[in-house]
Amino acid sequence: MIMKRKLVKQGMNALTITLPSEWIKRKNLKPGDEVEMFESEESLNISTEKKLQAKEITVDASGLIPRLADRFLARSYQKGYDKITVKFDSSEIEMAIKNKIPELMGYEVLNTTKNSMDVQIISTNLDLDFDTLLRRAFFLLMEMAETCHDAWKNADNKSLENIFYKDYDVNRFLYFCLRKLNTSHEMASFGRSILYYLIETLEDLGDELKALGKILAECKVDKDILLIIKKMNELLRMSYEFFYEPKKKKAVDAFLLAKETQKLIDECLGKKNKDMTKALIALEVSMRIISHLTTMRLDTLKELSGEKR
Repeated sequence: MIMKRKLVKQGMNALTITLPSEWIKRKNLKPGDEVEMFESEESLNISTEKKLQAKEITVDASGLIPRLADRFLARSYQKGYDKITVKFDSSEIEMAIKNKIPELMGYEVLNTTKNSMDVQIISTNLDLDFDTLLRRAFFLLMEMAETCHDAWKNADNKSLENIFYKDYDVNRFLYFCLRKLNTSHEMASFGRSILYYLIETLEDLGDELKALGKILAECKVDKDILLIIKKMNELLRMSYEFFYEPKKKKAVDAFLLAKETQKLIDECLGKKNKDMTKALIALEVSMRIISHLTTMRLDTLKELSGEKR
């Protein structure tokens, strides 16, 4: 609902507005209570610290395949539900839900019956920092990409197989970041929709690097593909640096490196065996995802913002 308010002069420099009476009643506010204000580029959001009613949902996952039940639970967590009662009709779905819980920070199974399960957040105010977890996810993704290069080069198949566990932590951190974006105004100034999509993209990258590690663990080293992986690592590091310190030169360098690496992939496609082709496809998808990390944040460049300096 859009409402308009006139600004009223208060003292020498301050301007005030009135808050809607219905909103005040709904939030049970009274004189002296504090509200929080979050400033974004073109708006000012006002919220109350008063504890809101827990968000609960009851769903019937019967008939779903385990993978879809898994994804549904992750989405419900990201959307900010505090309690989910899931009904199911098979032990496979029950196990898929139970196996997903450890990836959802703060969630625990509190009650289980023959055909249902109560999943609930054990703390509605987890003492976790959004930026710290996002940076940690970036670091883990870079470690996964570096492992694909270094472990494969050194025939360290065990490390390649263990990439799976790093992706598990990437999911935990990024799922929490998505939940935070959906339940808090703190990141409003950062470009919420773009940031949400970028985090989803990072999760996809983790899946591709996990798949790449599994493929490489079963293949002998190929110097052409090893070079492509090295270039991918450089691009991922460059994209990470641009994300936190946007510079025009970094954006240009990242674009040129992506084009160079794609050319190397194109030259190899059709010339390698089946397993190497699978690796090349995983690399191509990973490269496209990494390239988006820079292009999605071009709006952070002061030279392109349209603002007068």
